[in-house]
Amino acid sequence: MKILAIGDLHGNISKKLKDRVSKEDFDFIIGIGDYAGIDDWYPWIKYTFKIKNPKEWLSAPEFFGKRKFKKLIKKDFGAGKKSLLFLDNLGKPGFFIFGNGDDEWYNYPFSKKILRAKKSRLNFVKKIKNIKEMTYGVSKYKGLSFLGFGAYMDATANAIHRDKEWQERVDKRHDKSKRKMESLVRKIGKKSIFILHYPPKGVFDIIKDKKNPFHGGSTGIDFFRKATIQKKPFLVLCGHMHEYQGKKRIGNSLVVNPGEGSKGEFAIIDIDGERGKVQKVRFIR
Repeated sequence: MKILAIGDLHGNISKKLKDRVSKEDFDFIIGIGDYAGIDDWYPWIKYTFKIKNPKEWLSAPEFFGKRKFKKLIKKDFGAGKKSLLFLDNLGKPGFFIFGNGDDEWYNYPFSKKILRAKKSRLNFVKKIKNIKEMTYGVSKYKGLSFLGFGAYMDATANAIHRDKEWQERVDKRHDKSKRKMESLVRKIGKKSIFILHYPPKGVFDIIKDKKNPFHGGSTGIDFFRKATIQKKPFLVLCGHMHEYQGKKRIGNSLVVNPGEGSKGEFAIIDIDGERGKVQKVRFIR
């Protein structure tokens, strides 16, 4: 079975990407998140990176103003729809998870105060025919177990900016996330594939951008690495970090970052499903 692994599209479905994908032969699609998350949000994101006192923090509506914020929300919704329709219209079966850039497309289960999905998003996802959403779930296909864990995560890179109260909230979310991952791992079979948005700790996780105040820090998730070592999935897919495209190993598991879809990057992965083995990985740059 040949898998098209793709993520970090951010609504940028370029002619270059369409042409490249149209030339490929594949049987299955795996989307690893960030279908929305347009560039227009970056000024606010950069601002949040620089905030050292959380009491001075401005929300996105406060930063942009309510009128502009509403326009950006509408534009971002359009970007997410465009990306998901592109993948669904390829006409192949598959799975997808949401990423941290897909705010309002999913209900974040580890806090009732942040990231709640709007009905328009949930209704749109229900209409997608060919690829199945599994942001926090386990599914099976042709004898293989697929574990999905996406959306927003609390990375360690910006821990230096957190005060005690903030860090306590992060620790609670982290513990709940970890327990959820452990519950999912117990449901999968011997031949499995992990679909993650953030990378496991230790691979494709170090921030290379020297302009980023968290340069050199890790966005990797420790319990993703632990679950990988414990369960030994033969393939782990991750994204989030645009500066990476490639493959590495954690024990017996092959970890693949397919690259930044918004720049026309993706991976074609040839697997032997019966043996639970990756035969070949080809990166399109």
